[in-house]
Amino acid sequence: MRFSKTLLAAGIFSIAASPASALEVEVGGQVNRAIMYAKDGYNANELGLGSDTEIYHVDNRNSPTRFNIGGTQRIIDGWTAGALIEVGVFANASNDVDPAQKNTGPEIDERVTDAFLDTPYGKLTVGLGEGAAYNAGRRDYSGTGVISFRNPSLIGGELRFALKPFPASFRSRPNRTPPETNPFDEANPFGNEVSISGSIRDYNFEGRHNRIRYDSPRIGPVTISVSAGHDGSDGQDSILQMGVKSGLRVPGGRMLVGAGYSRATQNIDNLSSDGPDVNTYGGSVSYFHSDTGLNLTLAAVNRAEKLTPEEAVDTFDATDSELGQFRYVKLGYRPNRTHAFDVHYGETRDRNKNDEKGSVIGVGYVFSPTDLFDAYAGAKIHSHERAQWCTTSGNTCYAPEYEDIVLVTTGLRVKF
Repeated sequence: MRFSKTLLAAGIFSIAASPASALEVEVGGQVNRAIMYAKDGYNANELGLGSDTEIYHVDNRNSPTRFNIGGTQRIIDGWTAGALIEVGVFANASNDVDPAQKNTGPEIDERVTDAFLDTPYGKLTVGLGEGAAYNAGRRDYSGTGVISFRNPSLIGGELRFALKPFPASFRSRPNRTPPETNPFDEANPFGNEVSISGSIRDYNFEGRHNRIRYDSPRIGPVTISVSAGHDGSDGQDSILQMGVKSGLRVPGGRMLVGAGYSRATQNIDNLSSDGPDVNTYGGSVSYFHSDTGLNLTLAAVNRAEKLTPEEAVDTFDATDSELGQFRYVKLGYRPNRTHAFDVHYGETRDRNKNDEKGSVIGVGYVFSPTDLFDAYAGAKIHSHERAQWCTTSGNTCYAPEYEDIVLVTTGLRVKF
């Protein structure tokens, strides 16, 4: 249940206060549970083996179960201070389960811990939260994000692609007699193992992290944001981000536009900054036609990271990618606020290795009779392609082919 309260500081601390010190508090959250059916998705230890169909009871990581509490307080006319705490509380995350682990146990995820000051000159935010470019590649009018989210790996991400049988090895050097063909050991797949998360990703500008962020007042139809902070497992990466977002009226309807850039400077072992920078850049645009409810969304985001000198000279590692590219298109139909449909296609090229492609094609439907309830269903097919690669010696090469993974998900999201 959402509620707002106006509390005078005098009432809390028994001291005099002016009306400018009025405090408003809001508590809310949601529960989002789903049933996920998977065909031909396997776990890391038994790649391509075991049951080819599974059913999972999951928390939908497209929009996970969460709890939040926030407060704002007017300081003077036009100046407001506030804070927000948001915590994810869920079990069986939809991007963690696989056939060997259908129950992943409870998880607490600190999503946001922010304090902010909103003024006529812009908004200043400090704490753990979204960087300036966050979600610039996820602008979307379709209304189907709870099931057809921009990052396809959040549903089924830990499932592995099954390998099709193929001749496992052959000599790649000229003037050598090929060895006898050996059966490929699917339970020990070497460098051919790949999950949905390892196959496709939308590169969302370094995600949430500890930072200081500034958002400008609207400049015409545009808001400009900048942020600086730290991320990484130990907070060792320095993150700089810039973002531009806009919502505007255009002929026939409305349009959302986002563009962003982030740079992560990797600090190796917290001692130096000699790791290669990771640069992410791109954006998205979404158009909604007012008369028909048809909408079209496009996104393109790139992630660039140079190979280290050691990787560049190694035969096997030289196939590592220096530029991952995500492309996405969604066609939606939203005749009213109750119903929303979509069909979408997305692909990531060179996610890990050169000449590989992870792709998804899917459909989604969301029923929203009120603002506090969604029922949804969707289906998608994940595919992965990888070019031939060779071991460090160059004597043994592989040309793996993968089975598609089919996922069908349906669930309920209840907000409070």
